Amino acid sequence: MQVAQPSASRSLSVSTKTFLIAGTLLGGLVFLLIVEFGVNAGRVHYGVTVAGHDVGGLTITELQDELTERGDMLRSIPVCFERDLIELCLNPEEIGWRPEPRATADVAYDVGRVGSLWDALSERATAWVDGVNVQWEGGPNAGRVSNVLNRWERIFAVRGKELRRGLMRYRIRRAIVTHPRETFRIPLR
Repeated sequence: MQVAQPSASRSLSVSTKTFLIAGTLLGGLVFLLIVEFGVNAGRVHYGVTVAGHDVGGLTITELQDELTERGDMLRSIPVCFERDLIELCLNPEEIGWRPEPRATADVAYDVGRVGSLWDALSERATAWVDGVNVQWEGGPNAGRVSNVLNRWERIFAVRGKELRRGLMRYRIRRAIVTHPRETFRIPLR
């Protein structure tokens, strides 16, 4: 009785198998890149947010319109801060916050499109997997913020407390782009 032996012509060498596997993986990667470039052609990459607001999939024109509308809404809603039973609120317009929707739209649109090929692909992958959060361009008027902080400093000085100005500036800047609004804690010493 003879045992069937695989013929030499049917078996593949290790190098051929390696080449076929590598070719299949490379082909799959190229296919995924083509799909990625096709899905996001002319649009903000999925996974991109502006101050936590999802803008993925929008064209640059839609994005500018969306950010203009959102900026107007954020400018009209007061932000509040509290500490020791004191609540202090301000309107973003009061401190001269002027969001820059076009500049912000450009930054969001550029995610995965600038830098070297490797940097662009890395940013695209990050957007898909973890998301990329872009901050608003533009900010409050420093002089107006100082005036508000001076008023608030006097309020707490009467109570024997000291306002931590640098941290408060940061919280104001963060609070004006937050929606839905929340009450932030006033940092004191």
